[in-house]
Amino acid sequence: MKWYAGENLPKTYARPTFSEAWFHTNYGMTFGEKYCSDPIFRTEQDREARRLLYDRFGKAGIGEKDPQPHPHLEVCGHRFLPGLFGCEIVFQDDQAPSYHHLPVTSVAEVAAIPRPDLESNRWAQEFRRQGAILLSKYGFTDAAINYGGPLNGAVAILGNEGLLYLSESPEIMTRFMSMIADVCVESHDTLTVEFDPKAAAHRQLFIGNCPVMMISPATYRQVVLSADLHYRKQIRSFGLHHCGQMDKYLDAYQELQPVSFIEVGWGSNVAAVHHAFPDSKLDLMINVYDLQNMSRQATRELMVKMVREAGSLSCLRDVWVADIGPEVPDETVLNFVEAVDLAVGEL
Repeated sequence: MKWYAGENLPKTYARPTFSEAWFHTNYGMTFGEKYCSDPIFRTEQDREARRLLYDRFGKAGIGEKDPQPHPHLEVCGHRFLPGLFGCEIVFQDDQAPSYHHLPVTSVAEVAAIPRPDLESNRWAQEFRRQGAILLSKYGFTDAAINYGGPLNGAVAILGNEGLLYLSESPEIMTRFMSMIADVCVESHDTLTVEFDPKAAAHRQLFIGNCPVMMISPATYRQVVLSADLHYRKQIRSFGLHHCGQMDKYLDAYQELQPVSFIEVGWGSNVAAVHHAFPDSKLDLMINVYDLQNMSRQATRELMVKMVREAGSLSCLRDVWVADIGPEVPDETVLNFVEAVDLAVGEL
């Protein structure tokens, strides 16, 4: 499913999102190749999923009683960018799509990776095929693509060896990541805009820096930041996603200003993030495994602390738990939502 920041507002600022395994285990839903290749099946299953969430958590403000279709073009989940570069996409019924990285064994091979041709590329063509189907059926579609960004894309395409190449050959990796940035922008301007003409007016994109915690702030600044800046300068409305603690990277991230929204990684000093980006909306992330081990009272205390550190409700977009699995009790979900609602109510 495709989840949206702020989608549960104004009912609740809590945003619990559920994994494919959760829906597969609890309701038998499948997310394999049929889900990704059949856009009408995908749209109607997602619609039913939101109704089922309402049946289960509606009193807490989660789900929709009578959901309308929300067609989208995540034709291989969040793996569209590595797919464009030729990575094999792998489908499983109870998981989001995964991939095999390219069999690259040297930085010389990295330098030789060609830029995808979006006219002939298999996944670009699949995107257009499904977009046409959705427009014909529903009259609209969400054509935004989650690319991840330069570093995220490089690690997906090259595997973890890409992190080693950052130190082995920083110039080649910076060029490669800058090419990734250009491919993201070109893909937005051609594929997304083709099915959502309004997107051309604001070019809204973000960087998902999931692997950045695996490199030092110095390496980020010396090798990655210039590619991120190259990307940032081409974007009108820009957001930033950071997994894990952001604190050590805040100084470098200042160069990416202005930032419309920040998805603040679990364990970050939220007050420090707000101080560094006082004009940015914040999505506060919490690790589901830590949440499972907290008492109801501890969850309440944590939510109060995090929400207060975000500054004010005008700075808060939501509080987010990602990928809740089938092993997580409903009680944990309801305790989380209740804690967020109580914390917000104290502001």
